[in-house]
Amino acid sequence: MSDKKMYKERKANIAAFRGCDFNCVYCAFRKTLSRLNCTSCVHFKPHAHLETLSHKPPKTKDGEFVTIGLTGDISFMNPTEFKKVIDYCHEWCNVTFLIQSKNPIYFLQFMKDIPDNVIIGTTIESNLSQWWYKGFEPIHYSKISKAPITLDRYKAMLKISCRRAITIEPILVFDWQFSNWIKNITPELLWIGYDSKPEHNHLPEPPLAKTQEFIKRLEDADISVHQKLIRKAWYEQ
Repeated sequence: MSDKKMYKERKANIAAFRGCDFNCVYCAFRKTLSRLNCTSCVHFKPHAHLETLSHKPPKTKDGEFVTIGLTGDISFMNPTEFKKVIDYCHEWCNVTFLIQSKNPIYFLQFMKDIPDNVIIGTTIESNLSQWWYKGFEPIHYSKISKAPITLDRYKAMLKISCRRAITIEPILVFDWQFSNWIKNITPELLWIGYDSKPEHNHLPEPPLAKTQEFIKRLEDADISVHQKLIRKAWYEQ
């Protein structure tokens, strides 16, 4: 079993944006923000906290980074506010930042402004958007999340002209075209892991053996894979 932390390479998070309206059934941040003394945070409403941009980020070494807006989806941010995030990254040009969204199309409007110390990432749980498999009811991705389907995220990441990262978590049932997607994106960072609450969510998960073969295919293509929670699918237990 691998490290269950979100990203062990993360030095800190600049919480310049919090909350999300994608309503992913596996979201872990909704409960985290509910403990804060901010009404919008408690209700997980998308909103900015630009005052955090006055904080000095920690230094990063090779392979390390500081996230911005980790406890929300920054694609809900007003573009004028996001430009202030970009300015912050320019100011701290010796720090590596990771900024992610499940709607990477949002970042395309800023391509000419994003500096070299910023990595743009997205989550792609599968290359499929609906699943039928023996013993379970058919399920469409819209029952799991209101985010854009993964095909749209994949197409957007192909257009991202800066540094790229992919998170495959929680991994969902896929076909072998999925490995080609990842190879085409050529992420410099990639994490993969299963849902941390399988007994609650019962997501359409691939069997462990298939996930292990998938990881091997990526590593054979010289893609560095950071393994997180790797376990048997909940129905294999």
